[in-house]
Amino acid sequence: MQESTSAASPSRRELNKQATRDAISAAALSLAREQGPGGFTVDALADAAGVSRRTFFNYFPSIEAAVARPIEEFLDEAFSRLDERPADEPIVDAVMATLGGDMSREQMAVLCEVYAMTEDSPQLERMQLQLWNSAQQKLEDGLTVRLGAAAGELLVRALAGSLVACAKAAMRTAADSAAGRNPDPLAFHNHLLESIGLLRSGFNINGINPKDS
Repeated sequence: MQESTSAASPSRRELNKQATRDAISAAALSLAREQGPGGFTVDALADAAGVSRRTFFNYFPSIEAAVARPIEEFLDEAFSRLDERPADEPIVDAVMATLGGDMSREQMAVLCEVYAMTEDSPQLERMQLQLWNSAQQKLEDGLTVRLGAAAGELLVRALAGSLVACAKAAMRTAADSAAGRNPDPLAFHNHLLESIGLLRSGFNINGINPKDS
């Protein structure tokens, strides 16, 4: 039993790599807040993170990838939690339970903050789109395993695409209703659950606002 626990624990090398990745991402986000996502160089970022330029590129392909890392972390955590849901639970119910749990509000706030930064950076916007596309592929892979081959490619792709679209719609709606530039994380969370609820109901609301029903 002890051997199994040890094998599952990350090695010191893996922990050091994660710490370096986190330091670079934190420095990138800090500089993006101060100077804008396109207002600093790789050399400045590496210096702020306490690493060399070469080390930076060992972890991230660009400044935008480092700034957008919180989006990837949020999605990875959501997928990990979804994998832990009971195998016989209806998939959309499982997604609702996953996102309706104790997802970190701090993490959601950073996610919303990075989204707002894309207004000033086409490169960051492209990076965000790449992450969402990657997330959809990961979701397709996970759904294929969870639902089995009998579900078929069309169902898996349509469902994964719909779930990602719900997340994007929730973020856009939260951004549109924000008093400032940053979408409110609580509003984003509520819109996210509401949009997936619409998906679960088949959008069969006959033009009635689900909030009023």
